[in-house]
Amino acid sequence: MDTLDYIESYFTKEPDADRTREFEERIKSDPVFAEEVAFYLAAQEVSREKYQVVKKEHFKEIYKNKQVVRIVPFRKLVYYIATAAAVAGIIFGTNIFFKPVSTQQIAAQYEKEHLQTLPVTMSGHADSLQTGLSLYNDGKYSQALGQFEAILKTDTSVFSAKEYAGITALRLKDYDKALSYFGQMEMYNGLYSNRALLMQAVTLMERNLPGDSAKAKLLLQKIVADDLEGKEFAQEWLKKM
Repeated sequence: MDTLDYIESYFTKEPDADRTREFEERIKSDPVFAEEVAFYLAAQEVSREKYQVVKKEHFKEIYKNKQVVRIVPFRKLVYYIATAAAVAGIIFGTNIFFKPVSTQQIAAQYEKEHLQTLPVTMSGHADSLQTGLSLYNDGKYSQALGQFEAILKTDTSVFSAKEYAGITALRLKDYDKALSYFGQMEMYNGLYSNRALLMQAVTLMERNLPGDSAKAKLLLQKIVADDLEGKEFAQEWLKKM
């Protein structure tokens, strides 16, 4: 299999973990190959938008003959149209560039990076919260949720208990309950940190029922417009959506 066929095969066939790892390692270790991948992707983009006359067979012939493309105007288009982000993504093996990112993937990544463990929050219910947090951090989500909800039965105003209950419900994939708790968090004004809208968006993206993606997008847009907690995440995710 020649280089172009190998590259094209990667982008047109079903994902395979071993093949993906091999492909990305080759990009990192072989600058010439990385250049060819960048050229291939940019050529596809250019051919779709402006250069319909540039056919795939033409590029196959170039690679078969081991010719080095030196057409200055086209080379400029490669780097300006493909964009610096795309080329950087190729060089560093960025999966986001190679594969479309679903809202569920976005949510899963956020949970992995920010919801794996929960920090201790000091309050009048510190001992009870600590017990719930310890259970959560041990992966005992059902027991942790019971602990947080027990706190709320005696004092419905404890913000941290509502946030943790919502997060725990999310981990249990009880999306309706999670959305209920995160919705209640919106009533707490003036807090230094309140990610009520962000967590609602994450929950909707993970649930992924019809209409959830559109609702999540509206929430993210509001976060950006009102400069709310999680604005940086919202801006990044909106670009991917």
